Amino acid sequence: MKSIKIIICFCLFAFLLGSCTDETGYEKGEYRPYVRIPERDIMMETEEEKIITPIFDSEETAARKFVWSIADPELASVVENEDNSVTIIGLKAGYTYLKVASEDGKLQYTSTLKINQAFQFNYPILIDFGTIRSDSPFNCMLNPSNNLQGLIDIEGFVSKYAIEVNGSFNMLDRSSHSNTLGLPDNVAFDMFFNDGIHVASAGFILSKLRKGTKYTLVCYANIDDNNQTQTQYAAKGENEKSGLLFTSRNQSNVVILEDIIPDNNQSITLTLGPGPENTQWALFYGITLLAIVPENYDLSSLFNQF
Repeated sequence: MKSIKIIICFCLFAFLLGSCTDETGYEKGEYRPYVRIPERDIMMETEEEKIITPIFDSEETAARKFVWSIADPELASVVENEDNSVTIIGLKAGYTYLKVASEDGKLQYTSTLKINQAFQFNYPILIDFGTIRSDSPFNCMLNPSNNLQGLIDIEGFVSKYAIEVNGSFNMLDRSSHSNTLGLPDNVAFDMFFNDGIHVASAGFILSKLRKGTKYTLVCYANIDDNNQTQTQYAAKGENEKSGLLFTSRNQSNVVILEDIIPDNNQSITLTLGPGPENTQWALFYGITLLAIVPENYDLSSLFNQF
């Protein structure tokens, strides 16, 4: 009985192996050239581009012409490259197969291809800076040493977007910070800041963004200070924009940096520093809240939901 089970398992393994690779037209024991796809199970998202470079047994095999195909072309498109690699573009969520084969059909390999629906950036993402944790829908960056991955929008959808500090910040918590934007106290009472006389600038890197998508950054800060504190916010991707905000007892004003396009690394850098009209003795600058907003979103409704 045990030997029968072993035989059955062996046959099943052989079937699975044969479903992924096939080199036909060769005698038993004869050396067989081969082509392989590095990943047996490929996973990607809609609108994502992925380059697959096959593995060959030799340079001679690699010099041959190979053809790529998708079992269900409605789910993904393929663009063959001159070096026998292929560029796959996810079109629709689903499950299919990717195949590479030599022109004569003797060498071939098949991998599974699963395409997931990409995050749709239709709603704002709100990031609260400081030591006091706030409730949903805010993403809480409690410490400058933290990196936030998978930022969540106000409807609860999880993105791949991430944020990290670029430089260094101090943290401030004061219950005297009030606002008329409707922000909860847990958001408004704390912030990240620096004294410009010691740290001239610091900021954040937003990463894993979508290529070609326009992002609007809305920055808010408030400090209970008798002096004139002003922060400059500068966003840089493929394009650049900057704005100035007086933050001394600021209850409602924000800086809006519209339509920033990520750079080639799918990132946007936001840099903070003291503004030119900052007369506070330590050149205080900082940030309480950052909103990442989709293109053409009604900004007048951004703070009305709290």
